[in-house]
Amino acid sequence: MNCKLETKRKGFTLLELLVVITIIGLLSSVGLASYTRAQARARDAKRQSDLTTLRNALELYYSENNFYVNTGGACTAVETSLAPLVPDFTKQLPTDPGGQGLPYLYCGSSQDYCLQAKLEAVTAVQSTCTAPLQGGGYNYGVGNP
Repeated sequence: MNCKLETKRKGFTLLELLVVITIIGLLSSVGLASYTRAQARARDAKRQSDLTTLRNALELYYSENNFYVNTGGACTAVETSLAPLVPDFTKQLPTDPGGQGLPYLYCGSSQDYCLQAKLEAVTAVQSTCTAPLQGGGYNYGVGNP
């Protein structure tokens, strides 16, 4: 009599495990790249919203005083230059949400101003300011209407 013992192995082979791990790795890297881009776009939207809020506060300030906050044309950080707007025209001054870490800039004279920020997901300069934007990577500007 010929007795054969048949053993069935349960589990996965090494090759099957490697294929599954590779597929999971590819999917997670694509998802991480998309998530990173979405975060940058969200921070850019926040920056644009912050500058619009500051623009509205500056226009309210102008309507009451007949001049904008004057920095002598020099560009300085919003936290120091626009302190006169708090608390009458805005509750608090916004700060950059992170990413590149450049502060918002304000350049102003009594009849003109420019608010500047650095957007992450944009490479071309977008500005409604009459003067060119500051160096150092600022690529988004909002001027008085």
